[in-house]
Amino acid sequence: MRSLPQRFQEVFAGIAEGAGLPLQQVAEWFFIEQCAVLRCSSSVSILNGHAWVARNNDTVAPGMWGYVGIREVEGRIPTITFGREGDVFVPTGINQGKLWLHYNYLPVADSLDSHKPHIPPFVFMMEALETCRSIQEVEMLLHQIQRSDGMMLFAIDGKTDEFAIFECGCAVHYKREPAEGSLVGTNHYCMRDDPDGPLEETPLSTLSRYKRVETLLEPICRRPTGRNLPTELIEILADDEVERRGDTFATVYANVACPHTGEIWYTFGGYPAASKGNWQQFEWPWME
Repeated sequence: MRSLPQRFQEVFAGIAEGAGLPLQQVAEWFFIEQCAVLRCSSSVSILNGHAWVARNNDTVAPGMWGYVGIREVEGRIPTITFGREGDVFVPTGINQGKLWLHYNYLPVADSLDSHKPHIPPFVFMMEALETCRSIQEVEMLLHQIQRSDGMMLFAIDGKTDEFAIFECGCAVHYKREPAEGSLVGTNHYCMRDDPDGPLEETPLSTLSRYKRVETLLEPICRRPTGRNLPTELIEILADDEVERRGDTFATVYANVACPHTGEIWYTFGGYPAASKGNWQQFEWPWME
């Protein structure tokens, strides 16, 4: 915890004081996510003229998720984040500059450079949300700060409808830009060989979910405008071959959003989230 930016150390201290708990216990709780296995499915596509993102977050303890946090920190960009109640770090969010970021788990493919600072991916997420207004600024931050684990970082600039995926190791990253107006990502590299070796297309594996999302997304991208995009994208996330439905490991929350227009749908509790969650449209608090 002491290696984090000062802004986050202050948050930990404030939570510990407000909850009447030892700082050590609070820090252990928030860093336990480093021990969890995350398996997620996501896509970004140009639909009806704007970039739309669809995202399943698959992890443990399904009943603990389904909350929204809105933060305005002095000197930083205000953010909306999706995760657990009172989370300091999150894998999904958007800021007042209409920059959407979320990340999926990715295996580590390289080593840290001991001469440069590093932080966990979920800490990088919040630092980027609070300091970056464009995809270019996110990539600059990736050059400056290493990660202690791998991550597949989705970045969508709602101001311009630009989007990209950064496949990140600890010290290096690879930028994927859209081919034919869309990108899909699960939990394996597309820009280099996967460090875990050849992928197997077993049910709900990273490769099978990737191919299934691509297959379901293709006809939506080909249709003319005027579609009910939230419903169609939710149906992809809730598909039998995409959504995770275990008792202890499941799709714990899901999002569909258009950062350009500020349209955000989210599952406020319920799981598996995409098919059984409480889908609601979240009101964008900074709509111009």
